[in-house]
Amino acid sequence: MSLQERQQASYPLYLEGGGEMGMLTRSFNWSETVLGTPDKWSPNLLTILSIILHSKFPMFLWWGPDLIQFYNDAYKPSLGKDGKHPKALGQKGAECWPEIWPVIKPLIDQVMNGGEATWQEDQLIPIYRNNNLEDVYWTFCYSRVIDVNGEIGGILVTCTETTNKIKRTQEIEQTLIKLAESESRSNKLITQAPVAVGVLKTKDLIIETANSKILQFWGKSANIIGLPLALALPELEGQPFLQILDDVYTTGTPYSSYEIPARIEYNGIFKICYFDFLYQPILNQSGETESILVVATDLTEQVEARKIIEENFLQFRQLADSIAQMVWVTDESGTHEYLNKRWYDFTGSNFDHTKNEGWDDLVHPDDVARAAEKWIHSLNTGDPFEIEYRLKKHTGEYVWVLGRAAPFYNAEGKIAKWFGTCTDIHDQKLLQEQKDDFISIASHELKTPITTLKVSLQLMQRMIDNQSPQMMSNLIERANKSMDKVGVLIEDLLNTSKYNHGQLHLKKTVFEMADVIDECCSHIDYEGKHTIKITGDTNLKVYADAGRISQIVTNFINNAIKYAPKSKEIIVRVYKENDQVKLTVQDKGPGIASEKIPHIFDRYYRVDSSGSQYSGLGLGLYICSEIIKKHGGTIGVDSKPGEGSTFWFTLPFFGTTAAVSP
Repeated sequence: MSLQERQQASYPLYLEGGGEMGMLTRSFNWSETVLGTPDKWSPNLLTILSIILHSKFPMFLWWGPDLIQFYNDAYKPSLGKDGKHPKALGQKGAECWPEIWPVIKPLIDQVMNGGEATWQEDQLIPIYRNNNLEDVYWTFCYSRVIDVNGEIGGILVTCTETTNKIKRTQEIEQTLIKLAESESRSNKLITQAPVAVGVLKTKDLIIETANSKILQFWGKSANIIGLPLALALPELEGQPFLQILDDVYTTGTPYSSYEIPARIEYNGIFKICYFDFLYQPILNQSGETESILVVATDLTEQVEARKIIEENFLQFRQLADSIAQMVWVTDESGTHEYLNKRWYDFTGSNFDHTKNEGWDDLVHPDDVARAAEKWIHSLNTGDPFEIEYRLKKHTGEYVWVLGRAAPFYNAEGKIAKWFGTCTDIHDQKLLQEQKDDFISIASHELKTPITTLKVSLQLMQRMIDNQSPQMMSNLIERANKSMDKVGVLIEDLLNTSKYNHGQLHLKKTVFEMADVIDECCSHIDYEGKHTIKITGDTNLKVYADAGRISQIVTNFINNAIKYAPKSKEIIVRVYKENDQVKLTVQDKGPGIASEKIPHIFDRYYRVDSSGSQYSGLGLGLYICSEIIKKHGGTIGVDSKPGEGSTFWFTLPFFGTTAAVSP
């Protein structure tokens, strides 16, 4: 069953809870709409509905070409009493909002046609509610929702009604205007105002009145009252305020702005401060500007605090983008808010992290459920999150990562965010697996000869008083073979340790390759099943450690006997290739699969033949490789399944007759 089919089959889980609107959504007769019953809904529709119904923020959704409607409990108050609720649920957008459709339809079309999301702040949109058409102000955003087919499936509306805020602002402004108009010459009212207030008279902007707060904001004393503003505050030269005030006086049009920076002098020191301010013209009976009421609110502390937060976040992002780990941040519900550059470089993914879509596509199918269960547990309990799972790289390969996350608590002791990391532990994971495998193999390989040796010794002990020469000879031979196997295993371990610690020392001499080959062949037990054929120019000389080179040749021939038991003939060839002496050992065995060849000389890797397993620690060829590297040569294998294998190495050519200086 596909992910989409699983989601559709489990659609009741997406519609659980959600208060009254969750209940209404579940009980609604959707079969009468173009969407059909919920079991046929798009997985993306189900997911966004689950988010909407459980959100405490007002949310509204239009879905499909007919713009079928959904909303949550937090949105209901915006519909008023005896208004559009609950009939707006499942209704077409055009049928629900006839009074504002000409206003909002172009915005909907912009988003549905692939345009940018819209943002409207304190927008007047009258709607019918509470049995009449009301003037309602909104701050809202229309953003697209992508369906499973990659096309735009609907529009998510996040909104806040700001009617009360606008009305309060208007009431304050009107009150101040009325006060200024009726009491403009009453210093008492202004000086006692809880906000910074001043009055500028005539086009020269003479400071007629200024309360203590505005003097404090300006960094001046009451001595400036009666002076033109430009003379009292010379630092305003080059800033926009004098021109704005002149325009207000000339046009009679109010001007207001928010968080405007101003350069003010305090005790001889210039400082940048931030203000919300209103320049309100006061008109005489002829409608001409008589003076300007100045109302200001100092926001410097708030703005500087916000800038510190923004700067800290910027530093956090720069730090997060510079480290090797993948870093991510989610909100309290687990929705991702930030992923660092390393994440995108590692995964090659460009999915919309703010919707948590596409995450499961990057996790190995066998790890998805386990990782999700662990994450949900942490979200529900606040326990730290830690798990090893496989993540898909941009190459398409799954690698092991260590995921960790810890909660961040706000001042109220509630979880506000989760900060997490993903660390690539693939190499460590594989190395640990290799070590575990090696310990298992080493235990088995050592146990077998030691057990045989122990049995032989026990039998010999029993024969002390009743010896049988033939039996005693066989037992001694078995014991020696067991000791030889243990010795080889221990020697491999010791050699590997030396290579790992850089303690491999070579005793180089000049010798002919024939000397090494003859010595090797004289010690190898063919058991009458194989013939070793030596070809090429075995008189070629090299300057190398004869014992170590003999060890490599012996390993190659023994491997040929072990892994190609049906290869009657094993061919050893020596020849000169450019400035190198090359030795090859060829068998006519089953060959080696191409995907295994790159790992042949890896530590702990054991070659097999047609699935058969052989003794050894998987160190022989690794040791051979390290010896050749130490000599400045090369080593490799050429093989095809069914055509046998040829193991080879090269050493720098020394000559045929010359001698080396001591």
